[in-house]
Amino acid sequence: MDVIIIAGTYIPDEPTRDIYFEVKKRELSVRYIPVQRLSIRVSSGRVAVETRKGPVEASVAVIRGLGYVVDVNTLVRRVSVLRILERKGVVTINPVDALLSCRNKLETVYILGAAGIPVPPTIATEDLYYGYAAVKEIGKAVLKPVQGSRGYGAMLFSDPEHAFQLMRSLLIMRNPLYIQKYIEKPNRDIRILVVGERAIGCMYRISTMSWKTNIAQGAVGAPCKLTPELEELALRATKALGLVYSGIDVGEGEDGYVVFEVNASPDWRGFKQVTGINPAEHLAEYIARIARK
Repeated sequence: MDVIIIAGTYIPDEPTRDIYFEVKKRELSVRYIPVQRLSIRVSSGRVAVETRKGPVEASVAVIRGLGYVVDVNTLVRRVSVLRILERKGVVTINPVDALLSCRNKLETVYILGAAGIPVPPTIATEDLYYGYAAVKEIGKAVLKPVQGSRGYGAMLFSDPEHAFQLMRSLLIMRNPLYIQKYIEKPNRDIRILVVGERAIGCMYRISTMSWKTNIAQGAVGAPCKLTPELEELALRATKALGLVYSGIDVGEGEDGYVVFEVNASPDWRGFKQVTGINPAEHLAEYIARIARK
């Protein structure tokens, strides 16, 4: 088996299917495996990653996700499976460490900030009064899950007293607080797709109904010119996080561009419709070069 594609759902989504068929077009053997179907066998000094059909053999594993809502034990097991594949010499795209860094918004913003890439002022804490003071200090604030995507669970506050009540409830449920300063911007942000060492295109995500600019939250895509400044910013963010491909979300703040998030397994359905570019074609070319080495 040359290439396996791994995700946390039994039925692959459209971008995952795009990758599957583009890899197949390049005459590589390819198989989709839900991460739930990957098992580990340790016996007589040997370690194998298997499915019901037997050991998994591959040169490249494309990891499209680990599952959206999973408990810690399940996540640890799934990460262990992928790490074992890496240690057996399988090239993972994206690499496991990079994937985990992007799943963790706090880790992402730390890595980007340490690399000198502009990000929103951010506070992460489990101290209610520290969080309350932070919201009072920064003014308009966004409270987000540390793990999450598509804008789900993100809430905007301008009143620290309202924020206090929600933060208290989150901490009672043993959820940490992840707080960012709201960046005043047009009713849009910019999604840039990077594959390899090239930004392949970008689009605006425009919202007229909400402060959230995620397509999943009702925003619509529109053409955007990929300027050298945007391309450089996207490439720097991708490199800092150790990713092969990525979706970079950029805001047009009053003081310039700000990177909001970096997605290690981006959904590109809206991007394809707006730009006419299928990122899977570029990713499949990259995979083919790796698989044939």
